[in-house]
Amino acid sequence: MPKSPTVTIFNANPIGIQVSVNNGPQFAVAGASPPNWNPQTSTSDGPTWSYNRAAQNVLAPGVNRLTITPSGAAQPSVLTVALPGTFQWSSMQLHIFFDSYGNAGWIALDDGRYVIGNLP
Repeated sequence: MPKSPTVTIFNANPIGIQVSVNNGPQFAVAGASPPNWNPQTSTSDGPTWSYNRAAQNVLAPGVNRLTITPSGAAQPSVLTVALPGTFQWSSMQLHIFFDSYGNAGWIALDDGRYVIGNLP
């Protein structure tokens, strides 16, 4: 079995978000801010990776559910993140985007290279 990659979730939005991976505990990711608009990462408790199956706070090949709640929003957005099972991840970066509280999207990079995504 290949070594498990690191997983980092990035928030490319100016509003902070709470994230839950596969119904796991929520963790915070601050919003991006001027002047550089660099995406922010989770402060702690981010997800891990398994080549076997998804679980609470564990991403895996196949379908994963991310529940994203922007600061101040009454309702969360649920993202279905389908990750390929044939790809050997080295360092996963999962970027979260939204154009409104109801329309969220994502892209997954490996070592900074695009692998897969679903943007609104």
